[in-house]
Amino acid sequence: MDHDHEVRAALAEEHLRLLPNVVTARIIDTADGDEIHVMVNQRLDQDGIKRLKKDIETIYVLDVGERVDYRKVSIAQVQQAESGGSPGVVGRPVLASVGLEYGPKGAMCARVVLEHSGHSFQGNATGRAGEDEVCEMVKDATVDAIQLMTGDALRLQAACELLGDKVVAEVIVVNSSSGKKQRYVGAAFHKEDLPTSVARSLLHALNRQFEIVLKPLIST
Repeated sequence: MDHDHEVRAALAEEHLRLLPNVVTARIIDTADGDEIHVMVNQRLDQDGIKRLKKDIETIYVLDVGERVDYRKVSIAQVQQAESGGSPGVVGRPVLASVGLEYGPKGAMCARVVLEHSGHSFQGNATGRAGEDEVCEMVKDATVDAIQLMTGDALRLQAACELLGDKVVAEVIVVNSSSGKKQRYVGAAFHKEDLPTSVARSLLHALNRQFEIVLKPLIST
């Protein structure tokens, strides 16, 4: 999958997760084209499945710019979780706040607060004022907050780039013991303030993998 297609597919995944009752969604690149896999937490009748598949195909066309064979769209239906959830179930962290504090002579501090499992994690980064510097500081502060959640078992490396109306993030997750690396890409529309878009792009990059990257938190 080329980089541009990967970015567009990541954006499509983000929009698929916004569909009603969708728990998660993943687009897999294969030799015969993309496969789309979606999990919902509601039992759907045949009409409901047809409507959902139509919505999935529409999102894919709009975001990726290509048509997908309906036979490559898979929908898994699971029972809705009981109220309160189960012990050990990993959810996605919530972006609680993104703030910038200005100091003397152009100094700036970025603070990103994530909430997960009843805990708050604040990441910080300092630098100088300026659009490029703001992106870099918020990226570093977001990585710092995620790193606090994951502990020492994993190391995160990240980069962000403004592409048109989107902020695109690339995150590399490194296993501290084995050195194994996994690369993820995410995107967020630059419709909100820039700092929030930067933080969201990083979270979107890891959305599918938070069950893996948050294992150190659950085990403590």
